[in-house]
Amino acid sequence: MILLVVRYLKDDDQPDAITDVTAVGGEAFGELLGLPADHLVDVYPLTQKHAERVRELTGITLDLEKYEYFLEPEEG
Repeated sequence: MILLVVRYLKDDDQPDAITDVTAVGGEAFGELLGLPADHLVDVYPLTQKHAERVRELTGITLDLEKYEYFLEPEEG
């Protein structure tokens, strides 16, 4: 499974940035989202409640004033 953090400018449909976070692993993101890793099959919004842990896991600081972020798992 490939795990991507995809960033969109608010009110925009095209991604502004895509970061491959597969190395972090499905277990960590499953824990973050409250799901078993093998249930990560959808697109998940990353919100303020996820921001600190996302930064710890990936180094990505979520600028939620300007952008929307999503975890997007893909088959790989």
